[in-house]
Amino acid sequence: PVFDDRLYIAQGIESLPPSDLFRWFKPHKSIQYHRLCDDFGPMNMASVLMFAKQLDAELSQNPTCRFFYCAEEGKRALTNAIFLLGSYMILILDSTSESVADCFSWLEPSQFEEFRDATYSKPDFGLTLLDCWRGLERGKLLGWVERPSGEDFMWGQIDVDEYAHYDCPLNGDLHEVVPGKFIAFKGPRDVGGTSFHDDDKGFRSFSASHCADVFRDFGVDLV
Repeated sequence: PVFDDRLYIAQGIESLPPSDLFRWFKPHKSIQYHRLCDDFGPMNMASVLMFAKQLDAELSQNPTCRFFYCAEEGKRALTNAIFLLGSYMILILDSTSESVADCFSWLEPSQFEEFRDATYSKPDFGLTLLDCWRGLERGKLLGWVERPSGEDFMWGQIDVDEYAHYDCPLNGDLHEVVPGKFIAFKGPRDVGGTSFHDDDKGFRSFSASHCADVFRDFGVDLV
């Protein structure tokens, strides 16, 4: 079990016998990583928060059931699944990153993989699950991300819909790294006087004027 005898993680299981005592947990299809090269994760904040919201709702709606989350085959799929579960524990159960790591200490290092940069070159560093959980925990301590209260739709300072919109390469590939202070984005290009241009491979480039309009909305005053 991952926690409280309520949730289990598995691989290679295709079905469970009918029962009122346990259920499958299947993340929404929108919760996935879109790789650029040989990268495979970690999941972005929109996926993390949607996963946490979905899992928390299903556990609450079925208080007597045990849930099984079956990851797809492969080390990378298992790594992403473990990352999401650990993130849920930090955000919803108020676990520390260290205690989350302890919960998964039964896994052998050969069963998961460190995250890497978005290239096809041999990576010269690895980002561990604990690195990612510590970053999320730090963001929570600073109030950048936290569980919504009541009817509030904001996760701390994160609007999930806005995040998902600008995360999409068709809308800017832009992220507010430090709320209110620092934004990272795909640089503009000369697109012949238009707002954006889609090439024959489906990649979209934006003009500087388009980016400037978005920056004004975010209160950016220095590029």
